[in-house]
Amino acid sequence: MKNIFLILVLFSTTLFSQNKIFVTVADSVNHSPLIGANVFLAELQTGGATDVNGKVTLGNIPSGSFVLTVSYVGYKSKKISVKFTGKNRVKNIKIFLAPKAIKSDQVIITSTRTNGVADDSPIKVEVLGLDEVNEEIGIRPGNISKLLSETSGVMVRQLSQVSGTVSFRLQGLPGQYTQLCVDGMPAPATLSSGLTLLQIPPLDLEQVEVVKGPSSVFYGNGAVAGFVNLVTRKPSANGGLELLLNRTSRKGTDLSSFYSNKFNNLGVTVLTSFSNQSPVDVAGNGFTDIPAFTQFHIAPKIFWTIDKKSNLEFGLNTFYENRLGGDIYAVKNGSSSAHPYFEREKSNRYGALLKYKRRLSENSEINFNSNFSYYNRNSSFSEIHFSGKNLTGFSELSLLKGIGAHKVVAGINYSKNYFEETDVPRYDIYNFDNSIWGFFAQDDWEISKKFIVQPALRVDLMKNYSHVYLPHVSLMYKLTDNFLTRVSFGSGYKVPTVFDIEIDPQAIIGHKLAPDGKIARETANGINLDFNYKLIIDEFVMKINQSFYYAEVGNSLAIKPADPNDHPSLLFYNGATLKSKGFDTNLYLALDELEFFADYSFTDVTKTVEEETKPLFFTPRNKLNLTLTYEEEGSWRTGVEAFYTGKQYLESEDYSRAYWLFGVMFEKYFSNFSVILNVENLTNERQSKYEKIVEGIVTNPSFKDIYMPIDGIVGNIAVRIKID
Repeated sequence: MKNIFLILVLFSTTLFSQNKIFVTVADSVNHSPLIGANVFLAELQTGGATDVNGKVTLGNIPSGSFVLTVSYVGYKSKKISVKFTGKNRVKNIKIFLAPKAIKSDQVIITSTRTNGVADDSPIKVEVLGLDEVNEEIGIRPGNISKLLSETSGVMVRQLSQVSGTVSFRLQGLPGQYTQLCVDGMPAPATLSSGLTLLQIPPLDLEQVEVVKGPSSVFYGNGAVAGFVNLVTRKPSANGGLELLLNRTSRKGTDLSSFYSNKFNNLGVTVLTSFSNQSPVDVAGNGFTDIPAFTQFHIAPKIFWTIDKKSNLEFGLNTFYENRLGGDIYAVKNGSSSAHPYFEREKSNRYGALLKYKRRLSENSEINFNSNFSYYNRNSSFSEIHFSGKNLTGFSELSLLKGIGAHKVVAGINYSKNYFEETDVPRYDIYNFDNSIWGFFAQDDWEISKKFIVQPALRVDLMKNYSHVYLPHVSLMYKLTDNFLTRVSFGSGYKVPTVFDIEIDPQAIIGHKLAPDGKIARETANGINLDFNYKLIIDEFVMKINQSFYYAEVGNSLAIKPADPNDHPSLLFYNGATLKSKGFDTNLYLALDELEFFADYSFTDVTKTVEEETKPLFFTPRNKLNLTLTYEEEGSWRTGVEAFYTGKQYLESEDYSRAYWLFGVMFEKYFSNFSVILNVENLTNERQSKYEKIVEGIVTNPSFKDIYMPIDGIVGNIAVRIKID
């Protein structure tokens, strides 16, 4: 009897000394618990399902290494390695599963204010989700230029060889006609023209929303070609700290972090970013192809859930940059009489935002959004200097209300754009003080489950200009659950400033004159038509989008010498008409974790000045983007890219050469960090291989316009760390 009792004691001791795993499974987007998720250890043929709190306990696990597989219907499965080296060990594991529904466009869009699903929006909103954003962050973590350059129908153009400034275009129209927004509020970009895309780090982005075609009905002044809305991430209780360290083969370093957490009714996010780049002369011509720069950015936000119906968000941000390019000797050692040429851009920005939302009833809410920004810029081009300050502000009060089949938004906003030259006024730069009151209303009217109409109207009252009416109407018809078509008629306008001409930054400080001191308002009208088909069979997804567009911009800005004998004095006047037409073809295929994306864009933009019509400079008629990716969930992912850019019409009235770019990336996941290896421009395509891009003598150089990369092949290695 004693022996039997001893055996039972020994057996129970062994039994209760086994290891345990406490697993919590949640949605990666909203962090809500997933009930009934399957958790399985294949080696032990044991597992379980999560409870109402998304939790499950696996016990009786011996020492050794195992693979834990977590799956849930409608979500991507995940596998992680688990290792026990002893007995009586306990592991707490949190696993976030990404919804597969993202592949079928079931994402919430915020750009059109009705917070609807992309599939049900009568106006086409193209969305880059968190997966796509994360892919590009690892490739170019310092700014959003790479992220936007690989977006369908978006073209990023480099304006200056030596300082690296850029602009971006929608539907082939010049960069000043694309409005950039952050969380549904226009971002200041007047004085920072050419630098904006290089001064926004992407680590805090949730998604990017793109609306093409004249769309001033939504945010007023500026959206002539369309707008891009950057949606930032919100705090969560399971957030923690993300760190990203990056080093490029071209002597660039990026360090950034994003902290997110939630404490009862308070939440906080903090974005910090630091970038440093040494000057590089890739072509060996004595001038920088990659400028030297140092950037620093910090943006803390506080989120307060006042009660069950009210939320408040408050944020601050500050940014500093010192950018220097030109003669590589002058950049490294300082300018001299033998090496005098350099371009220096010093800028800093201070801003604040406030957002308040209150739910009035189950189907109505009131929103107040406001931001303010102070931007200071000092530009030096050898012995030429310019400095100015730009104050911008935007405030909006709106009401969203559901009434039967209608979802109505109405509101009022006020915007301010003030510029003052702060250097000695030796140039004819026009200081300006523009203020605009806007009144808007729109209605998403669901006539039936298949037919939705969105009529909208905006009236803007502005200082120094007459009021403007901006009608807009969009229609969507679903022929089947898998096939829909949309058409939109829109209008837009822009109050021009002296910073709007898309040319080399030196032109900012050139003489700009306007006849009678008056510049007319630029206006636009356009139409967009698109067809969408999607097919989902188990793990196979196919999506096809075919869109067509036409837009016309009147009173567009043009420049010419004010006096043929007095260069560089320029006349800045409304003397051009732009016409843009073309189409985009998008194909997306996915089979389990294998994804393929193809995007072809045909763009035909003409510019008519004084009855002479020519193709618009630096607009390729043909562009093709191809991307193939594969991911072994929880282990690694890889991708290859190919980009074709067709010929572009140049100011010399010649055409540029067409070119291909190729890239490859690989990312390896570990328990709480990943390592990213990436190479861009594998064939080392660059403009300086085919022509001289710097002419003249070293003391007085001139530069060719840039139509293709000049930095050549670039590799980078990044480490992304997540700390709960």
